[in-house]
Amino acid sequence: MSITQTRLISICIVLIIAISKQFQILYYLPIMAISLEYLNKNKIYLNTYNYKQLNTIFIAYVLFVAIERGRPFAFNQAIEIILNSIEHILFGFVICLKTSVYYSIIKKIKKLRNIELLKIIIFFNIFGFLNEFFQNWYKDKYIWQLSFDSKKI
Repeated sequence: MSITQTRLISICIVLIIAISKQFQILYYLPIMAISLEYLNKNKIYLNTYNYKQLNTIFIAYVLFVAIERGRPFAFNQAIEIILNSIEHILFGFVICLKTSVYYSIIKKIKKLRNIELLKIIIFFNIFGFLNEFFQNWYKDKYIWQLSFDSKKI
């Protein structure tokens, strides 16, 4: 997917967010958009990676979150928990993938060593932990509260 196509999908995502009133997602969309803009201007990203495939993965994840959090269809509780679990698994995949891409660009290397991958996984878990705090803070909830959207399998 080209950067132009990701921009068009971003507009659709903004509409989904506005209609579903899931405004906390608006904090993530600009970060993803700025990141994609940067990566698609980076010669290493364009020449080393299948950038169209990575663009698709990155923007498709945000689209999935917008749809899943907007809940256009009401499913039973078990399906909702499964969808939320899928969202969190994909979150881990996308963040680790994006971090790996940035790390390899910064270090100008094509293949990461195991220790580097371990550092990325640790970074992701710290980021995910802080993200849960942010979501509770944004929704004016007790920071340690486990909401329905936080339940995972």
